Amino acid sequence: MDHVRNILSSLKGRGAVFFGGYALYLVFSFMAFHSATLTSVSLAIGHDGNVVFSASAMAARIGVCALCVGVVWRLGTKGRLAAPRPFEWTLLVAAIAFLLGGMLVLAMVASLADAVEASKITVWLGVSGALLGCGDVLVTFLWARFSATLDLRQVYLYVTLCNGASLVLYFVATLLPGPVVLPLAAALFLASALAAQRSLVLRGEEDGGWTLDPTVARALFRDLWHPILGTTILCFMGGLMLQISGLQDISLGTFQQTSLWASAAAIACLLVPALVVRKLPNLTRVYSVALPVSAAGFLLLPLIWNAAGGIVNAFVQVGAMVAGIILWCMLADAAHRTRTSPILLFSVAFLATSAAQLAGTLVGWVNAETLRQGDLALTAIALVSVYLLLLAAIVLFRNRSGAPGAAMAEEGADLPVTPEEALCQRCAVLAERYGFTPRESDIFLLLAQGYTMPAISERLFVSENTVKSHVKRIYQKLGIHTRSELIDLVNQAGD
Repeated sequence: MDHVRNILSSLKGRGAVFFGGYALYLVFSFMAFHSATLTSVSLAIGHDGNVVFSASAMAARIGVCALCVGVVWRLGTKGRLAAPRPFEWTLLVAAIAFLLGGMLVLAMVASLADAVEASKITVWLGVSGALLGCGDVLVTFLWARFSATLDLRQVYLYVTLCNGASLVLYFVATLLPGPVVLPLAAALFLASALAAQRSLVLRGEEDGGWTLDPTVARALFRDLWHPILGTTILCFMGGLMLQISGLQDISLGTFQQTSLWASAAAIACLLVPALVVRKLPNLTRVYSVALPVSAAGFLLLPLIWNAAGGIVNAFVQVGAMVAGIILWCMLADAAHRTRTSPILLFSVAFLATSAAQLAGTLVGWVNAETLRQGDLALTAIALVSVYLLLLAAIVLFRNRSGAPGAAMAEEGADLPVTPEEALCQRCAVLAERYGFTPRESDIFLLLAQGYTMPAISERLFVSENTVKSHVKRIYQKLGIHTRSELIDLVNQAGD
């Protein structure tokens, strides 16, 4: 456990703020978007109203993420991405403004729901969901920027612990009376947003620390598309299951308790590698657990429907939650290693996962009334869903042990190499061609992988000046002057 204490002590004040603030954000997110807690303030809202609220929030997140991708990419390609400190304050102020607007509209809906016709209530629910969705994603960007200042082990430990702490806080929130739900949610959001801003101030880094090299960004997305795809599929399945598993026939309290226990079990399993194992496992392998868990939920769907307090839905939602945690860590680590803008990386990932969840929600909502326990259509949906999950598993893990390539290996056939292996091979060829020393070869490979000089210094346990000297000699031998030229040269070596 010494390595855990070392991690905790290395973060000091900023880690404490991150732990408390991010956990509060997760509680708000559970209350607002992952259950009907926030909209349960009025019985008149009903299931259709909840769907409109959630779908509007997802659509708003998609719009904000798409806008951020376009703006960050445009600024980055023009060399104007280095944002001053006011950028973070802009995110904070905008998030709080959206929150206050969304909460006021939702409070109005709750007070007038019994006296106003349903169509007008639905419109205002959509407005409230959209405002809260915008505020939610902006605060998420603040936490993403902070997460990218941590190394992989640190961000994995803290994100997992925050998810565990948030479950405890959420359980307490479910025991509170209805009138305090909206004020409590607003207070949690405000506290989290302010903690996020404070964490960024405490990180001790200079403004403008993030960059955007289009070549490096494209290389990162080539490496990250597998986990993004896996999480996207699970988010679609989660949105679909939430609508077709008969949850409208389960009380809110029962649904909350089932989800809490299932999520707590998953978080406990995720904490084991961080607390016990000194070497953090390959995070992409966690998907090999998340996918079967979700598949089990769909296989049980035609049999037990909404029995056991919605346990079928809990299986699928836990799979999506685990995949989301791992994807968050991988995105933060990629930004940390390469100094690529975390706003860009997280925006692309959130754009894909939110769109998938919205699609699953709408498909399930449209067909929910036509499906009943034991229906042939429901059985078909379950089997097709499992089939899609199995296809995803084949795509995500085909180059790993136990995947389809394993049989070829036993027969002595040539196996397709992974992108990482291909990159190493190209770098090795170039290193031999240009007469690199062993240390230059190591640094050359890390440069091609997108590592910054400070990250290389930390990884190889040498000073940054030493790294700069080696990089200068590497550039001289290659006859180039920039990182982009180096990456282009490595890519051309594979043609």
